[in-house]
Amino acid sequence: MRLCLEPAAGEVKRLLSQPKGPQLMSHPLRFRPLFLASGLLTLVACATPMRIHFDRDPGTNFSAFRTFAWIGPAPLARAKQGSKTNSAVSPLDDRRIRDAVNRILETRGYQLVDSPAKADMVVAYSVGSEDKVRVHETPGMMPTYPYPARYRYGPWYTGSNVSVQQYTQGTLTLEFYDRKSEQAIWVGWASKRLSPRDDSQELIAEAVTKILANFPTKPRT
Repeated sequence: MRLCLEPAAGEVKRLLSQPKGPQLMSHPLRFRPLFLASGLLTLVACATPMRIHFDRDPGTNFSAFRTFAWIGPAPLARAKQGSKTNSAVSPLDDRRIRDAVNRILETRGYQLVDSPAKADMVVAYSVGSEDKVRVHETPGMMPTYPYPARYRYGPWYTGSNVSVQQYTQGTLTLEFYDRKSEQAIWVGWASKRLSPRDDSQELIAEAVTKILANFPTKPRT
């Protein structure tokens, strides 16, 4: 099965000719601007688990790839959402994301090069946040009354207790493309609730590490 990402092919070609550096990133979901008061990218919240997903082209031979380079913003995100929404990443978080990805890929046997034209595969990332609402409904009960045992009634229902929880979910997506064919070969993403109390650097490191845990390791030659 090959990933159906044809709309992104032209976008990859355009990005291959662009200079590197921090870019405005977008995500295929419907996102609001990702500017927190601290200016930091925050990907998680509370004690909720980070969800990790990935997809790959099963026909791709990753052993043929030796080098990688960065492009941006993520072509798949732009192909799906266009310019309707944008998320902004601070220069510090842009560097943290790239450094974390570089470090892991290099330990897997891939070499970073300074130009997409020299690379076997190119990588892009996108970040975004989405406002969500969770409604939880529980039945209300009255306790048993202390009548004699033969007349005892169990608890009776008085209606429902409804609680509404609003939260923001953040997502980091990594996209890998075959530089020659300009086709997507691997996509992975992490999502979790946002919280301004969490440390940006730690959260980015956790997200990148967990996403790339599923990325193929280059066989030693």
